[in-house]
Amino acid sequence: MRAFLLSLLCCFVLASCAYYGDMHGHSQQLNVSTLSTPHIYKPSPPTAMAAATIWWHKFKDPQLNQLISVALSDSPNMQIAETRVRQAQYLARGAGSALWPTLDFNGYVQRQRFSEFGLAPPPFNGRTFNIGTLGLNFNYEFDFWGKNKQALQARVSEEVAAEAELAQARLVLAAAVANTYFQLCNTIAQTQIATANWQVRKQMLYIAADRTRQGIDSEIPVKSLQANVEAARLSLEQYRQGEWLARHQLAVLLGKNPFITEIAAKKFKFQSYNVKLPIFLPASLLAQRPDISAAKARVEAAASQINVAKARFFPNINLSALYSYQGVGLEHLFQAQSQNNALTGAIDLPIFDAGARRANLGVKYAEYDIAVNEYNQAILTALREVADHLSILQTVGIQLAAEKSALNATQYNYKLYNSRYNQGITDDVAVLESKQLLLQHQATQQTLQTRYLQAVVATLKALGGSDSIS
Repeated sequence: MRAFLLSLLCCFVLASCAYYGDMHGHSQQLNVSTLSTPHIYKPSPPTAMAAATIWWHKFKDPQLNQLISVALSDSPNMQIAETRVRQAQYLARGAGSALWPTLDFNGYVQRQRFSEFGLAPPPFNGRTFNIGTLGLNFNYEFDFWGKNKQALQARVSEEVAAEAELAQARLVLAAAVANTYFQLCNTIAQTQIATANWQVRKQMLYIAADRTRQGIDSEIPVKSLQANVEAARLSLEQYRQGEWLARHQLAVLLGKNPFITEIAAKKFKFQSYNVKLPIFLPASLLAQRPDISAAKARVEAAASQINVAKARFFPNINLSALYSYQGVGLEHLFQAQSQNNALTGAIDLPIFDAGARRANLGVKYAEYDIAVNEYNQAILTALREVADHLSILQTVGIQLAAEKSALNATQYNYKLYNSRYNQGITDDVAVLESKQLLLQHQATQQTLQTRYLQAVVATLKALGGSDSIS
């Protein structure tokens, strides 16, 4: 009989336990095998792309699309933001559970010898018994003042804020990948220009050295050109360094090991874009910028926490019930005479707490004021960012137009010098000097074009990832 009761008890306990089997972590630590797996990202073949609704698709660069997709999937920062969303969801579920009654099963089996001269009366004194208790406990808190509902609302608002912060993290990461990718393309192109400039200066040095050997010129031009060659070599190495740093940064943004990640960026191709501002800019920012949405949700959560603090000034009423069996001697445990039942109504009325509740309410009001001002500051910061980047776009656009005119004039002169050289009118030094000036303008144009593309990315980021370019 005892074995049967124990088996029945074990089966009941195991079947009645709250289930948690589907709960598990989603992240894994980086290990040697993960960090040792090579990753190669090459430009995809051009394909006909449908009308894109994602802002970075407007650049029509499959390689950029691939890199941003990998970053959004594998970056630890994105996984942190996604985990915070799950955390907020579970906190909201926990707050919602307070609105419902709880039911628990508890029990114990104890073997005890009562003292012969203790408090236990005859016939229990001096004897050993098996003592058992099995019971169900029911508890319910009446939420008359809305404390638990407001706590749930606060957690729901925090969940909304976490989801908005996840969207903001996606926006920031995508913009960082795009900026770094354009910088990588720029450094590759600048390295090619710097290499050509280095070759031109070496040719000029060779000509000057030859003229010195023939006694036509002194060694002064040779020494100056030697310094120019070394300066060109220094500039070339700086661009090569910038290329590797951009590759390393891009690999880390993708969540990969920079030592074994190969990113084959395609040849730099510039295209001008038209950024269209919404008609009602402030309203558009409020609707589209995820950081502003997150700040607004934080304000709503803080307002709900104020109501929770206010509800603590009122009585707390609870209902509890106990249905159990208790017996000294397990053979009597399930008899009707062994029932030990109770129904309890409890009230907790705050009378004096030395100002603890008022202090807590003051803290919640202060947190609300902080959240409101952070929301206001987020709006002002968003407006400033849009204004700043639009100004940068405008000024860089003007600089690009001026540089294009200068580059066209330099190219025209270079062609003239080549023509005159072919006709024997001028020497090769003039041609090399003209080519050197042409390379300088090409490098300047390359820098301005990269700044322009990065300004477009920054403007779209400031607009909350709005699809506002064409």
